[in-house]
Amino acid sequence: MLAQIFAVVAPVLLIAGLGYLWAKRGAPFDNATISGLVMNLGSPCLIFSSLTRIALDPAAFTGVLLASIGVLSLCLVLGILLLKAMDKPLTTFLPSLVHPNTGNMGLPLALMAFGETGLALAISYFFINSVSQYTLGLSISSGRFSPAQLLRQPIIWAVAAALLFRWTGADVPPVIGSTTALVGGLVIPAMLLMLGNSLASLHVASLPTAAIIAVARLAFGFLAGLSMIWLLDLDGMVAGVVIMQATMPAAVFNYVFAERFGREPEKVAAVILLSTLISFATLPFLVAYAMNLP
Repeated sequence: MLAQIFAVVAPVLLIAGLGYLWAKRGAPFDNATISGLVMNLGSPCLIFSSLTRIALDPAAFTGVLLASIGVLSLCLVLGILLLKAMDKPLTTFLPSLVHPNTGNMGLPLALMAFGETGLALAISYFFINSVSQYTLGLSISSGRFSPAQLLRQPIIWAVAAALLFRWTGADVPPVIGSTTALVGGLVIPAMLLMLGNSLASLHVASLPTAAIIAVARLAFGFLAGLSMIWLLDLDGMVAGVVIMQATMPAAVFNYVFAERFGREPEKVAAVILLSTLISFATLPFLVAYAMNLP
């Protein structure tokens, strides 16, 4: 069992570590370009390819979607209560408590732990989290709601196209299937390299507060994930994917919004860095728990 857990966790840590060392050596790494390729090209292709190619039980797919919405909602409520008790600004810290790193870390872990079927389920969780980031997260950070921003995200149209093919039963043309599979293949390693590179370049501040919120991000996610598993009566791989995705550290994208809207980005960076470091230490236990859920 230890060897199996190591086989899941080690590639994630090693590739992220390579991104970190690359940045520390001062080697060129255009994060903006790579991030744009991953979010606007690679991720939509991965989503379309996975959802059209991999056979998914509709009940499992629906369970993950409902669980992801429930986890986000619970974390939102718990996050508001915590920040009100601490007298800390919601605009700075709430997005980090609500939105975990379901992409850079969650997708690779699901693939390593549960194979392509687990990856497809994790992608559905990642999709809901991404929609929430571009609506709720953007609204909290900016102070205004912008649905037009969501409609400009390619992953929305990739999911819509994939669901259209599945609902109609139409076959994906081979050239489209092969192309999206090839382009989607760049996403997992690129995300991990970006994660390591981003962690190396974050400028942190206010560590005591960040430490509390970092621990809360992981604890709230785990508790919310368990609640949804119990409430929706999830089991096996579906429950494993839900608990892993729910318990990921704060997403790096929270820092992007904080910097863009002047919401104390150094403090947000500290939350992301600390929650990720804590997560690295707890990953073997989380993976073991997720892979052994009945």
